[in-house]
Amino acid sequence: MKAREWFLATFIILIGIICLTISGTHKLGSESIHSYVMTFVNLCMWIGLPLLIVGFIYLFLLIREKKKGTKS
Repeated sequence: MKAREWFLATFIILIGIICLTISGTHKLGSESIHSYVMTFVNLCMWIGLPLLIVGFIYLFLLIREKKKGTKS
């Protein structure tokens, strides 16, 4: 992918996260900036932590497969 395509994909994902945060903040009834930031942080944690864990597992398995291939 070209840099322009990566930028567009990242921009669309960011817009989606922002819309989800606004929706969550509005649903809670408190429309302050503090409430928005806390909802955004919670949302990023719930999205980011599973992705981080899956990424580490994937890298661990990838490294393990490479080591297996060099020993044979």
